[in-house]
Amino acid sequence: MHELRAAARLLLEAVFPGRCLLCGESLLLTAGNEGPVCASCLGQMAIPAGPRCTRCGMPLVSEQGTCLRCRGTDYAFAASYALFPHRDQAKTLIRALKFEGRTRCVPLFAAWAAAALHERYADLPIVPVPPRKARRGEDPVGRIARCLEKHHGITVLPLLERTGGAQQKSLDYVERRDNLRGRIHLRPGVRDVPECAVMLDDVFTTGATLDACARTLLDAGCTEVLGLTLVIEE
Repeated sequence: MHELRAAARLLLEAVFPGRCLLCGESLLLTAGNEGPVCASCLGQMAIPAGPRCTRCGMPLVSEQGTCLRCRGTDYAFAASYALFPHRDQAKTLIRALKFEGRTRCVPLFAAWAAAALHERYADLPIVPVPPRKARRGEDPVGRIARCLEKHHGITVLPLLERTGGAQQKSLDYVERRDNLRGRIHLRPGVRDVPECAVMLDDVFTTGATLDACARTLLDAGCTEVLGLTLVIEE
């Protein structure tokens, strides 16, 4: 039933694109419109420049090198990069993608992710972070990964799966880490892993999910695991 509703929404949005998710402007007959965002709002969404945390990729204001969150945490991934802070327009779009089924956000995030991947992690394959089994509907990270592979020529290796575990919205880093312990595995039939891979996830909250995935890949033979997230909690 969920898949039918998603297909119906795609058809309706193709014929009646509605209004910009960010400013409310009508998208009907808007030249060059390729998603649920008008050209004006899209032009304002530049990936922030300036210094970043060397571990999680969060934009820095006063800190230098490593943010306070990462200084006290021993992550298994070598480094990660986040496209946007989880606020303003990016927060609206990621919520629309994750919780409102706005799949037309996928090409937008895929284009931003592809640019970052080509600039920072050229020629490295990406490994999508696996969703919880209980998740309703299709995983947005999986959709973006397929878009990256189909339209941007990026190698995608769906190596991991996730079993069990509670929702993590209200958990802190230690609770998330414990909740994920033993839950991330190589998918059945996977025998080889790349020497270096880039984990792809939607939201960096505490880093526990990337950490658990990185540990699984390192145990399987990877020598270095990096990360790319669409947004990061500040």
